[in-house]
Amino acid sequence: MSFNYIFRIVISFSILLILLMHMDIDVLVSTTIGFNPLYLAGAIALIVLQILFLGLRWHFILNSGRVRTSFNISLFMNIAGYFANVLFITSVGGILAKSALALRHGFSIGQTIFATVLDRFMTFLTLVSLSIIGLPFLFGVLDQKLLITLALSTVCLSLFILVCFAIVASGGLEKLIVSNRKLARFAVSLRKLKGQRRFWGYVGVQSLVAQLCYITAVYILSLGIDGGHTQTIEFFALMPILALVASLPVSFGGWGLREGAFIYGLGLIGFSIESAFLLSIQVGLLTLFAPFIVGLPYLLTADYKSYLGTALPRRKSYAS
Repeated sequence: MSFNYIFRIVISFSILLILLMHMDIDVLVSTTIGFNPLYLAGAIALIVLQILFLGLRWHFILNSGRVRTSFNISLFMNIAGYFANVLFITSVGGILAKSALALRHGFSIGQTIFATVLDRFMTFLTLVSLSIIGLPFLFGVLDQKLLITLALSTVCLSLFILVCFAIVASGGLEKLIVSNRKLARFAVSLRKLKGQRRFWGYVGVQSLVAQLCYITAVYILSLGIDGGHTQTIEFFALMPILALVASLPVSFGGWGLREGAFIYGLGLIGFSIESAFLLSIQVGLLTLFAPFIVGLPYLLTADYKSYLGTALPRRKSYAS
């Protein structure tokens, strides 16, 4: 077990322990018992819908090259990535699983790298965009200095990444790109899609709908815990920011970091520490459970092993 892995486990358990020490356990238990389970079905349906849209986005990006595959196989790759995330409690495991399956189904290394990077980037870009859109609705919630800091950091970060993508796509830094095989493969795939508005429009819409499904699912769960809260707009404006914080690669599968972010963020709009903590735990468990629902049909299929693929990746130079 690597030091980085152990470090993340320590960080997660330390944060969770500190948060629990500041809670009223009796209130936490009563809040848990008082949760309305009827809201759970709606939240599960939305998370499943999110997984399907993310699978559709992965399918669309992966099929942007010469090799094609069916949506069922693309979705299977995405579900395998979720299972790997659960098994290894890290997003790296999911990335490796998806990439390995793509290679086994005949996709080139270059297309696999491109699809993996772009898939992750679109999630990040969508959350950043939603965070920027939501910031004006938080003027009465966040401290003005914190609000300005968040606005400047999200705008600058998104602009920096977009500029980097534009430079790579336009052929800038040619010598650096050619000298790096992985970057060269990514640049070639990106240039092929330059100017294809239909592709970027589809990928953008799929990313947006997927994240809105997630945010709405969290909101529905919150109604089951605290059905009386009235700051709905502020809740939706906060969630993309909290999701970004929870996705930082410093904890064990986001545990601890997500709970801390929920307690601080939702506390600004009237949630108690116990309600915010319970909501975060429910979100974490639900995102672990939902992929099994989507993956169940594959396990019940007689020839499910065919989804694993058998083809070896084709060798090709991408540096020219």
